[in-house]
Amino acid sequence: MALKEGVAVWRLDENRYAVSVDRVIRYVGSLEECQRRAAILSPKSDRNVQDQSLVRACRYAATAY
Repeated sequence: MALKEGVAVWRLDENRYAVSVDRVIRYVGSLEECQRRAAILSPKSDRNVQDQSLVRACRYAATAY
């Protein structure tokens, strides 16, 4: 059985924070960086936004070469 705790930002000390995914620390840095990474890693329920992002990535990849 796997624990599904989600994404969390933890304060380590005065200047350092950590991003954890399912209780495993994945990144340590400033509060702003950790909040940004947590937003990226958080599950999204809006499938339309995901589809649009995929289309943009495919178009970029097609024109990059």
